[in-house]
Amino acid sequence: MACVVCLSDTVSLVRLVREEVTSSGHLLVPFPGSRLNDALRQAVRQAAPDVVLFELTNAIDNPHLYFFLRSDQATRHVPIIFLSPRSDLELLASALGADGYLRLPLDRSALHRALCAYLDIPAPSGAPRIEIPRSNVQRSASLMRRPPLMAWAAVGAAAV
Repeated sequence: MACVVCLSDTVSLVRLVREEVTSSGHLLVPFPGSRLNDALRQAVRQAAPDVVLFELTNAIDNPHLYFFLRSDQATRHVPIIFLSPRSDLELLASALGADGYLRLPLDRSALHRALCAYLDIPAPSGAPRIEIPRSNVQRSASLMRRPPLMAWAAVGAAAV
């Protein structure tokens, strides 16, 4: 099982990538694409990705994350595929030395082909896929795992 890291702030893009990656039996680890801090650096290192899908947008100037990935010893040789609606995406990917690029909105078959180039993913069979949406129970459970803001405020107030 391979690990794919997706650096993106677009929820719909992460969902599409998750469906494609997990349907092939691999693990997707999503991270925000607009924050570069020590916690993100450590988390990406610990994920030990086999491929990084990296969203570049016109609104967020985030090439600093790309430079971090290329300069860090743990991720220096990991293939990086840019995802962006930018008109200059091909030029940017070439100039920065990215391993590939895909235009947004993302075509599922193009994503599959790009991942096949770097991961051991079998060719899709002719059988139609049945997509099962996440249930409300699963969504609620994932929200419950996050500590409420008031709890953090109480901890901070008790420490003072």
